[in-house]
Amino acid sequence: MDERCRQSLCLCLLLLSATGCVQTQYLANEVPRQFAARPIRNYATVDFTPYARNIADNNTIQPGDQLSVKLDTGTHAEDSELDWSVSVDETGETSLPNIGAIQLAGLTRSQAEKQIVTASQQRDVFLTPTVEVSVRESEERTVYVRGAVKEPGPIVVRGASVTVADVLARAGGLTSDASGNISVSQGESVSSGIIRAVGSSESAATPAVQVSLANTSPEELARLNVTDGAVVNVEATPPRPIKVVGVIQNQVVEVPSGLNVRLLDALTLAGGQTYSNWISDKVTIIRRVPNRDETIRIKASIRRAKNDDAENLLLAPYDIVSVEENLVTFTLSTLSGLFGAGVSAAQIGAF
Repeated sequence: MDERCRQSLCLCLLLLSATGCVQTQYLANEVPRQFAARPIRNYATVDFTPYARNIADNNTIQPGDQLSVKLDTGTHAEDSELDWSVSVDETGETSLPNIGAIQLAGLTRSQAEKQIVTASQQRDVFLTPTVEVSVRESEERTVYVRGAVKEPGPIVVRGASVTVADVLARAGGLTSDASGNISVSQGESVSSGIIRAVGSSESAATPAVQVSLANTSPEELARLNVTDGAVVNVEATPPRPIKVVGVIQNQVVEVPSGLNVRLLDALTLAGGQTYSNWISDKVTIIRRVPNRDETIRIKASIRRAKNDDAENLLLAPYDIVSVEENLVTFTLSTLSGLFGAGVSAAQIGAF
């Protein structure tokens, strides 16, 4: 190990000793649950589409639409042609004179026309009607999506209500660096399932509603409504470095988004072992205890980690992985340094 590596390792240990004492030492397969690293969930795999109510093309009738319904009774009387202007309520129903309530949301115009004819005949109102349905006006809402989504930006959604699941589905889902924490600005009532957007002048006074996917299901997001102008922000995971030092190339390894990194993964990301695991086997993992001013040491073996998944410890952000030096590695490093110095001197002497 060269002098720079020694200094780097000493610096890491000094920093740890200055900020908190090392209280306890464990073997890799005996780490208590409260000190174990938490697995990283890749939220990019969550599909919100099945829970989105408003993923529909422009030809599909939605709640909030204003419809023009023209019905010919087929009786050839003077008043056989009827023309109604109706709206589709939040439940997806509309009410037609004499015929009554009919569920139309989610249907195309041609499907809605058949539905009205069928309802009229079944209810003995008009037995041979012809129907023409058109959308006069459609209610639209614009919601702004930011952060760790595949397609950030403004999203226009049709319908009388828009949910968080609708918005995330329209944004293409989450990226692999999504932390699972979502804020919706600005909210007044979460218990009622409605988040009301407020103007920019009030945004400082009204806090955003926080949602965590770790304890909130997509079904619950499908019941959480947002209003026109709301901002949905999906927080990205902050940097999660792991420092690898010792008998290896000293490096700070950035944990890839959405992936769990274990001991052998960190060694590979740091450039691989300097010596065979039969020469350099012992590893110490120095871990900061969350929310406590102390650290723990975890003793591990590279050989055992290669043969036993339980020994291949899951690492936590800010872990320091120290590949320990021993008498053999010290001797080899010393000889390598002397040999390198000798070669350099010989090269200088040649000039």
